[in-house]
Amino acid sequence: MNSNSPEVSIIVRTRNEELWIAHCLSMIFEQDFDSFEVILVDNSSTDFTLGVANRYPLTAVLNIDKFFPGKALNDGIRASSGKYIVCISAHCIPKNDQWLKNLHKNFSSNKKLAGVYGRQLPLAYTSNSDKRDLLITFGRDKKIQEKDYFFHNANSMLSRAIWEKFPFDENVTNIEDRVWGKEIIEAGYQIAYDPTASVYHYHGLHHHEDDSDRAQGIASILNKVDIDSIGELPESLKPDNILVASVLLVKDKINKKSMEFNLLLNVVKELNSSNYVDRVYILCLDQSIALSVGGIWIDRNMDKFNDKNINIETLLSLTLEEIECQNFYPETILYVNHHYPFRPENLFDNLITEAQYKGCNSVFACFVDYGHYWQNIPKQGLMQIDSSMDSRNNRSPIMRALYGLGCATSASLIRIRSIVGGKIGIFPIDNYKFTLNSREMGSKEIINNLLANDYESK
Repeated sequence: MNSNSPEVSIIVRTRNEELWIAHCLSMIFEQDFDSFEVILVDNSSTDFTLGVANRYPLTAVLNIDKFFPGKALNDGIRASSGKYIVCISAHCIPKNDQWLKNLHKNFSSNKKLAGVYGRQLPLAYTSNSDKRDLLITFGRDKKIQEKDYFFHNANSMLSRAIWEKFPFDENVTNIEDRVWGKEIIEAGYQIAYDPTASVYHYHGLHHHEDDSDRAQGIASILNKVDIDSIGELPESLKPDNILVASVLLVKDKINKKSMEFNLLLNVVKELNSSNYVDRVYILCLDQSIALSVGGIWIDRNMDKFNDKNINIETLLSLTLEEIECQNFYPETILYVNHHYPFRPENLFDNLITEAQYKGCNSVFACFVDYGHYWQNIPKQGLMQIDSSMDSRNNRSPIMRALYGLGCATSASLIRIRSIVGGKIGIFPIDNYKFTLNSREMGSKEIINNLLANDYESK
């Protein structure tokens, strides 16, 4: 190790962590600590993990084809040069800028200390079973382990000198940290647990989603006992701090004296007054239209937008490419169709809040419809969707998607040309007024009458 080596090397293991890696790395690079490097070990990610990670000043990126947890860590450590090694999962987010300092200070006086691991906190939308596991396993008391070999590499630090004597087992398929901990304890060293070095971890220790009644009951009790540790989000995941780009798609040329121009103008004003929308992009043919309503122009005259059969999902994906070419990297795309003139108050902010606090990949408005519907199914003919003639109190409604009213979707989904996917959230609409679309037959007259009434009432 030369004199220019950093004090700490941070090893981040990734595989398809596009949704989390920016939050993890942004907090790492905000640490109140002077000397560290970051090595990323990626296991053949097929999403945009590396594209996001490369926006940060990484020291090295290693690519591996076959994943063994111990070997991945050893490879990362061999490429590093720090006196101390930190292991952190890409979907773990340091709670504050003291995380690294709090891990490191454990080594200042204890010569028998081989490694330290920190607390792992659930997110607001962590499942009951995972919340239970995290809050029971990672308590509030600092401790020194002389016989207990529990260790957890989602959030840990160890000395390079110890690692050189005891590298991680490269053949085990999991719990390489526990295997290492047992070897360390048997060799006479100690392990520390420091709850002040906390990270948020969206799933539990066993990567399961068992929301049984028992897990729910235990989680409910823990919620009350550990009230200041649950129901929260890391700062970078809160609605105020994520980057949101709203996108409007305009197909044809617009006359500035037309109803369509006024609808576009009004919705852009509403978007620009949102608490959480950072930028409003308009894909259209005429730059002057976008600028005159207060939006950012994306040129629809480009060849890639000219396919006659192009759909909304492809348009959004191609628009996101253009947005990122401007060095703006939104985490959420809010798709809005300007042909909807009426919306519930604060709809845009409510969609984004719902997505962040419930961990949804997409949240969109839906009209709660208790009507009776038939569908013409190939080879079967007309079929009733709901054959019940009971009153609406005894029937489940049909949810009519109103994507154009507002749909907040993670950029990772938009990138693969999907507007809805993953964990889905529904924002219910029960007022038929909000379903009106100016392009639908007969709607313009109703809209004009409603707008006239609104104007007169003011």
